[in-house]
Amino acid sequence: MKRFLIVGMVTAAVSAATLFGVTSASADKGGNSDLSALKNATARFHDVDKAIASGRVDLGLCVDHMGQHYANPATFDHTVDPLDPEAMVYADDGKGHLKLVAVEWIATDPNQAVMGHELHFYAPGLYVLHAWIWAPNPVDTWADMNPRIGDCP
Repeated sequence: MKRFLIVGMVTAAVSAATLFGVTSASADKGGNSDLSALKNATARFHDVDKAIASGRVDLGLCVDHMGQHYANPATFDHTVDPLDPEAMVYADDGKGHLKLVAVEWIATDPNQAVMGHELHFYAPGLYVLHAWIWAPNPVDTWADMNPRIGDCP
């Protein structure tokens, strides 16, 4: 029941953001040159155990076309570090294993940007930005949802 409530809130927040024109920046607006440094900084998190060892936990938040989120809520503050995103996002690889597909920055301050891309409203007091650096997204590297990522189990 709790999972459905959280997923419902996430879906409503994403729908509201889309309705009011709050969308991710396009891949053509830059920021992609810094992706190699970001990939180098987050490559170790392909191993979920390393994400857990870093203080991140399974938030129990799996979103269809996005994935399962591992983060440390204690790091959700007014700042973001471009090379140390607050969350790692994993998707099922079809064989029952989690595969790192994206990273996500989470802040409590709406005036944050990463690599030229502004964080956007997610829920009251939370602003987010995804980067699909481990699973190409045909929509946009910086989009919230990735149509290549399936539904949550």
